[in-house]
Amino acid sequence: MTEVHYRPVREAEMPEAVELFLTTVNDLNQRWNLNWPLPPREYIEKVYDYVRRTGIFIVAEVDGKLGAICHAIVRDHLWFLSGFWTMPHLQGKKVGRPLLQLVWNEGARAGASLFFTWSSIDLQAMASYMKMGMLPGYQLLNFYGQPGKLPEKRSDYETQPLELSSAMGIDERIRETRRETDHQFWVSEMKSEGRQLMRAGRVVGYYYLNKGTIGPAAWLENEDTEALLESACRAASAQAEQIRLIVPGANHAAIRFALQANLKLSGYGHLLTTAPIGQMEKYLTSGPSLF
Repeated sequence: MTEVHYRPVREAEMPEAVELFLTTVNDLNQRWNLNWPLPPREYIEKVYDYVRRTGIFIVAEVDGKLGAICHAIVRDHLWFLSGFWTMPHLQGKKVGRPLLQLVWNEGARAGASLFFTWSSIDLQAMASYMKMGMLPGYQLLNFYGQPGKLPEKRSDYETQPLELSSAMGIDERIRETRRETDHQFWVSEMKSEGRQLMRAGRVVGYYYLNKGTIGPAAWLENEDTEALLESACRAASAQAEQIRLIVPGANHAAIRFALQANLKLSGYGHLLTTAPIGQMEKYLTSGPSLF
């Protein structure tokens, strides 16, 4: 192996970065005998380009080709590692760890003080994260399937099209960041449908829908949990026969709801973090790219 060059990704290299991601995820699935489907290439292309434009995206170039990629987003004081992948033949050869350190340092320079990630089940990657101080928080549980019969719409709640200012205000409390740019991305580029849940004339929560997938979603009070989840599942079921939601392990109410709705636990990851984050018992994630 020749010298490794670490540098920001170039826009023209994004297709190669996407291919590296899909190759390494497929290798991970084979090594762990996982039957988890690969995410659609079109989705990864959109998210990777967005992270490149609004976050930190550094690569390791080996022999003129991309050997590893690492990227993160910084939103206020939060640094979220949204991807860290090394080609299978370069794993264990000390290519990835310096790359991860560069992205970490860049986040610290940008003002981040809390660092967290959605880790795969790869033990080597998890060990690298923990050595840097990101320690286990809880699992991130992926539920999927056709829900059982849902209760009728509750008379004391109504849904409205989402006002981004409402979502940002809720996120400031639940996610510790308003992340306006991410909300704009979900609406404008991912074409997700945002809705807000109203009770007694005030917004109590919000959720996004995209082809049957729910998330992100957040709500302010525990008493509104079931009403919001019921509303989101009804709306998602109108989009697709099979629906999906990803629940932080701290959100016991949403886990119980998903199981009672006969959704199948279809996969999981690990949240590793340097400190507790927000109020995850009132949150559903958008996925491993933006959380």
